[in-house]
Amino acid sequence: MYGILNLLLRKMGRPAMRRVLEIIKKYPEARPVRNLKNPIFDEQSRLNNAINLAEGSERWLNPYPGTFMNYVRHKVPNRKMFKDVADYYRLNPEKRAVMDEWHQEMGSKGPWSKGFMDNMIQDAIRAMAGKNLKTRGPTEHEKYLLALLRQKRQEANKGAKILPFRRPE
Repeated sequence: MYGILNLLLRKMGRPAMRRVLEIIKKYPEARPVRNLKNPIFDEQSRLNNAINLAEGSERWLNPYPGTFMNYVRHKVPNRKMFKDVADYYRLNPEKRAVMDEWHQEMGSKGPWSKGFMDNMIQDAIRAMAGKNLKTRGPTEHEKYLLALLRQKRQEANKGAKILPFRRPE
């Protein structure tokens, strides 16, 4: 591992190496740190892992990181909806912890990590919408749309051929 840190020192300088060492001491069980220490990986991939840790060190070392809620703030345009999403994650700390860990490890760069976080935000909005509908009750327009959907479903079922189910003998 110290050979990798020496290469990092030559490539990015002493401050980057110190930041990576601090991350290694502070989070010895984090996946990037375990990969950095693991001799199974070749030297280049371990060096790339150290470079990524050095470049994303603010996510690891800042006591109040910009957690993933800053990402949510920019993704959810409506201020009231953002407040609802924030309340949802306050009420579900286990889901918030998953997202904070993901953001700490992966950041909010790259299509793969953004896609995962976007899906989690959409799931939270869906869960909130269902809960809000149950607690406040549907509006007149929502009742009309539900009745319309029910009517369409019944019309579709009228023309459907139902096969008789035979019991095995």
